[in-house]
Amino acid sequence: MPAVMNLEQEKTHYPEITLPAPAGFAIGTVLNDTYRIVRPLAEGGCGEVYVAAHTRLPGEFAVKVLHSSLARDRDQLARFRQEAEITSTLRHPHIVQVFDFNVTDDGVPYLVMELLEGASLVELASSSTPLDPRRVVHIIEQIADALHAAHERGVVHRDLKPDNVMLLSTNGAQDFVKVLDFGISQASWRKRLTQDDGRISGTPQYMAPEQACGLREQIDHRSDQFSLAAIAYTLLTGREPFSGDDPIAVLYQVVHQQPPAPVKIVPALGQAVNDAIMRGLAKASDDRFPDVMEFAGALRAAVEAIGARAVDVAVETNELVASPIDVAPPVRAPAIDAAVEGTVPLPADVALPVPADIDPTPFPPGQETKRLIRRMRRKNRAPMRIALLAVVAGLGALSWFHSATRGPTRAAWQQIAGEAHGLIDRVASRTAPR
Repeated sequence: MPAVMNLEQEKTHYPEITLPAPAGFAIGTVLNDTYRIVRPLAEGGCGEVYVAAHTRLPGEFAVKVLHSSLARDRDQLARFRQEAEITSTLRHPHIVQVFDFNVTDDGVPYLVMELLEGASLVELASSSTPLDPRRVVHIIEQIADALHAAHERGVVHRDLKPDNVMLLSTNGAQDFVKVLDFGISQASWRKRLTQDDGRISGTPQYMAPEQACGLREQIDHRSDQFSLAAIAYTLLTGREPFSGDDPIAVLYQVVHQQPPAPVKIVPALGQAVNDAIMRGLAKASDDRFPDVMEFAGALRAAVEAIGARAVDVAVETNELVASPIDVAPPVRAPAIDAAVEGTVPLPADVALPVPADIDPTPFPPGQETKRLIRRMRRKNRAPMRIALLAVVAGLGALSWFHSATRGPTRAAWQQIAGEAHGLIDRVASRTAPR
């Protein structure tokens, strides 16, 4: 795969967009007569998030607003609008729901999303401690399920990383996954919001080689699989597959260098887990699994092959500890450096088509999540119920055929049957027409 992308850029000039810089919303502020700000929730590099209540419906929502420093940036505004338009079409319990995109009377753009209360996956990924492989598989399968639903809609996330995954604990379900931030995602059914200028969008440590090279035509669902494999690598080994303080050096590693084998860092993982992760991290997309579900399935099979007892022993004896690995210092790639620095302003008034088969009416916040959690709890209780029924049936058969209990048991059943027949006859005689 070529490591140098096309650096030729066509500079397109658009009229300046004048937007006021949002100074934050005061508690009690009502946005467009619909959402009342309750309290600030979080603040990040791109914006502020508030808890808001609907003025006419029950429930609370999360309202996301761009930072003042980004409010006049055409690129950021385009991504903000793109996040709303793409995510609102993806109805899946493991994808955060977006209900609305609007602009206040003062010209401040905002998103209205499902309110999530949990922890970011980055808290686990940054612990530098390998996690129990069974827990990792549980998380990876849910992320894969969300990505697969997006891929079936023709949407590629393109910025999958621990920061964009939330873990919820609700109604007894632990590590319930929500995938966030489709702001730079690519949808096959939409007009492009970005120019084909060779600029790189994404996070270097979790970016696929074809994306790092700016090969836009080669970015597809397998690019998300690479990012998912990088997340699995990080959780299983306690370190990122590609790392460094210089993002350009990290990109060079992504394109040219193989990461240390997971089994060399954590020998207890075994060769099967190692092979599944390394195939997901293959430099050429054709060498990866056909889709994210197959990757997740292969990872589960590999972890199950280790054996639950072996994993328990590894956890108890502290064998799931990363071993020091000597990694050659990465080489800086000037060509990639130049490509990352290039930017092109974006139009802010692009009309984006939405598929006709998509219902624009949003579900109530969290409804699909609650429904899936109930199904998961019922599924978890099913083996216990089957075992209980088997025990009851066994006791009944024993009492029916055993010589010591056969007589009393059959006599009791005959008495019950006689009383039931008598009751039926009495009911029938009372309801019969006279």
